Amino acid sequence: MIDQILYFIATLVCAGYSMTQDIQLPKWQPHDFQFKSDAKHENPFRVIFSATVNSPDGKSFSMPGFYDGDGTWKVRLSPTLEGPWSLKTNSDDPSLDGKSISFTCVPNNDPKAHGGLLVDASNPYHFVYEDGTRYFMNGYECDWLWALDMDDPNLPTINSFLDTLAFYGFSDIILNAYAHDTSWAKGKTNEYDYGPPPKYAWEGTNENPIFDRFNLSFWSHYDRVIDAMNRRGITAHIMIKVYNKMVNWQAKESDEENLYFTWLIARYSAYPNVIWDFSKEANNEKNLDYKLNRFKFISDHDPYERLITNHDDKATYDTGVYNSVLDFRSDQQHSHWHEKILSQRKQNVWPVVNVEFGYEHGPGGIEDKTYGVVQSPEEVCRRAWEICMAGGYIAYYYTYTAWDIIKPNEIPPGYAYFKYLYEFFNQTEYWLMEPVDELVSDGYCLGNKGKEYVIFLNEAKSFKIKLGDGKFNARWFDPFKGKFIDAGVVTGGEIGFIPPSGFGNLPIVLHVKLKL
Repeated sequence: MIDQILYFIATLVCAGYSMTQDIQLPKWQPHDFQFKSDAKHENPFRVIFSATVNSPDGKSFSMPGFYDGDGTWKVRLSPTLEGPWSLKTNSDDPSLDGKSISFTCVPNNDPKAHGGLLVDASNPYHFVYEDGTRYFMNGYECDWLWALDMDDPNLPTINSFLDTLAFYGFSDIILNAYAHDTSWAKGKTNEYDYGPPPKYAWEGTNENPIFDRFNLSFWSHYDRVIDAMNRRGITAHIMIKVYNKMVNWQAKESDEENLYFTWLIARYSAYPNVIWDFSKEANNEKNLDYKLNRFKFISDHDPYERLITNHDDKATYDTGVYNSVLDFRSDQQHSHWHEKILSQRKQNVWPVVNVEFGYEHGPGGIEDKTYGVVQSPEEVCRRAWEICMAGGYIAYYYTYTAWDIIKPNEIPPGYAYFKYLYEFFNQTEYWLMEPVDELVSDGYCLGNKGKEYVIFLNEAKSFKIKLGDGKFNARWFDPFKGKFIDAGVVTGGEIGFIPPSGFGNLPIVLHVKLKL
């Protein structure tokens, strides 16, 4: 109801009515200001339209707008500072040019609203929200999420799916802005196959696209998907392009490609839950200058400065070229998970995410798969712990939701395992701990020396750890059951631990924290 009232007020103001009532928008809440024009345009998507936005601290920025059908152009904003704001439109259509609106940013009472995601300046291997709230990236890849419910604005399947993912602690969803089909499940292989998707992102077809005319039905649906994620506090890691999903893309750096990048920024940069990723499988793009150009284009046009990364471009990351260009590293690593993260953290001080390290099989076992490679849920979980114990972050894959074959109602065992991992680390001060494997005789160790330690063993066995001075509370943790077992109080120095019985060759975790 509140959004409807704000929409009505904004519409009246944009139509030129004099209003004494103030428009009030919650901090970090996206809102559309709508402007009408009766002018006839050969291509309304080509109309120049933006707004100069003034914030309470005296700063201003330019926000690109977008055409949204029926003679309506929009500027989508989310105020980031409480107090009085204003905007003034700029357009080559006189009916859209020079329109002014004032509004007030008020506190946001939504407990899931924390502002945009940032790299923590004090602990730069980690993330933090704009309001200082901690953020542990527990990712989930669902490339074709937006292909569900395309003909139902109520999003019954997507909402239920997102509720499930939020319950299991997945804080980040990696998805494509658009993807067409997979080579290993080409065409409609069954009722759950969404490649090619029900709607195309542009007018025309994938074979004959009209790149300067967007399919508004597709993008209105995509709006609802991003909004549904935002309302649940789930980050949308949007991969702008994809190099192996049969998409017929625009010519590089063409007017049509710039229009596409601007379109995405105009529609989604106001959402505080958005992360930009140039492309899935970006290593397939060999032109480094082109990739650098696209990163600069995003930075130059996104006034909200959302985080930018690049999916799986390890050779280029390792050269250091991206160190001052991107905000964090996203790579696929399919072996030596712990060692790779340690090495990548040495290459540059920023968050490191292994975005693809394992694929959980379906309920039928190791042969139940939609892609050529799968692992058991226990193996995928074990790899995730190895990555986190090196100070990295993770992204989970399930064979029936990662790509174009989607069965969102299934609850694989890995969901619970990743929930336990997520909840465990959120009970620690993980952002203050560093990899200190040298402190343990076996396994991996994260530590904030003298204060807190986490030890992970790939199989339960006796080991020793060198603790700082003082007394420490110790407790074992079962990563597959999510249960703690008290290990008593120990005194600092070199201490030996013997895991409780019953674990056999299964992984086990020990949490040691200074007794206050």
